[in-house]
Amino acid sequence: MPNSGYVPDANINHMIIWLDAGIGDFDSNQHLKKAFSTQADPTHETPVGLFDKDAAELLRVEGPLPIHFEGVYFLLAAFKNIESCLNCFEHNQNKRIFFITSGTLGREAVPIIIERYRHIFTDPVTNEPYMSIYVFCRDISLQIDWALEYRDYIHIFNFDADLLSRMVRDISDYFLTESKRLLNKSPPNNAAAYHRLSWSNELYKRYSKMENNSMKKELDEVNKLLEDVENKVKSSSDEND
Repeated sequence: MPNSGYVPDANINHMIIWLDAGIGDFDSNQHLKKAFSTQADPTHETPVGLFDKDAAELLRVEGPLPIHFEGVYFLLAAFKNIESCLNCFEHNQNKRIFFITSGTLGREAVPIIIERYRHIFTDPVTNEPYMSIYVFCRDISLQIDWALEYRDYIHIFNFDADLLSRMVRDISDYFLTESKRLLNKSPPNNAAAYHRLSWSNELYKRYSKMENNSMKKELDEVNKLLEDVENKVKSSSDEND
């Protein structure tokens, strides 16, 4: 089974929504922006930086666009205003959303989002909250007054490289969990699980480099599951020959 990051748009159930009035500013959030590319073909060696090329298009489109995030196929929607951002949430309630926001806009947007769309940030199996709202600001202390109430859902950062690292780890964990659930279905969805395991593997490796952390336990688990899926697919193919 090929280790490809590409799957059809219809099968992508995960996306990043980014809300920041200054998202179009060239000098802002450079570490984070470098994680996004417009590499549509996974065999192409040199991805094109999304914010070097298509930032204007990204901000002009109301819905999500297919992109690559740290080499993994994703959907991304970016907004400068809260109303458009909320509209995107409204039309993507069936997706697993990772939400980045500035502290200034997050102060107003996060309470509305949790009130209206708490289910998006709640694990449907365990009913536990997802900590997948990432607030970026210059001074964390200025966000505590409103953010404390939503501490089960948010991380706050004052350096975009730290935000990127945390989100990469969280998305890796999500793909691993999702792949296990797909494998436990009856019958198991081996193809979808394989994609997610491949993405998890890629992102754990990226995180390992970012944080100088071997991630041996996680990578060993992912690679064992990948091997198991490949063997099951091969066995099934042999039986059908």
